[in-house]
Amino acid sequence: MAFRLGVSRIVRENLSFEGGVFQLPSGELIIKLNTDSPPVRRRFTLAHEIGHLLLGKPGLRSSCGRDQELEKKCDAIASELLMPSDEAIPFIESLGKPSPEKLRAIASRFDVSLQAAAFRVHRDLGLWKCFIGCWQRHPKVKTDWFVGYRRWERAEPDESSLDLALGSEASVQSREYWERGPRMETVWLNLLRLGKSGRVLGLVGFVN
Repeated sequence: MAFRLGVSRIVRENLSFEGGVFQLPSGELIIKLNTDSPPVRRRFTLAHEIGHLLLGKPGLRSSCGRDQELEKKCDAIASELLMPSDEAIPFIESLGKPSPEKLRAIASRFDVSLQAAAFRVHRDLGLWKCFIGCWQRHPKVKTDWFVGYRRWERAEPDESSLDLALGSEASVQSREYWERGPRMETVWLNLLRLGKSGRVLGLVGFVN
């Protein structure tokens, strides 16, 4: 698709950013991708740059300023290219009740990152109502990313919940009280350790 849209080459280089469309002095258009980024990240960056080309507004690195609305549109195009609605919706619905394991299966099926899969199932397609996060424990709890609006003062599991998940091969469930304005709100967590990285993937639900 990139080639049909005028790109002559797609190259990987050591970059300080994820990638972009470049126009050479000859007028040739090329896409550069950061060789140090994970393959799933490079695929999303490539799809994002294809979004720029489809909209007729290449994201040239030489351009000044960044149009946030345009970037969001290109992200949406990238999501649809990598996880087409007509394929993603029936597959996700066939999995049944949400779980961290099923999010991992979705990411694997479409060869995208867990974060991209989380945005797709929650924000874009609206199939999962729970919020989704990824946290680290080193030594304090740190949020890698979080999908869903921040209805709480601090959307992070307790250290004890995270340690429980880090010590288990299977996902674990816990119930916590998170601060929301002047009161505490009950939330349930379903947490899954991600290999030996010290990271935990989790679904967050709440009781209204």
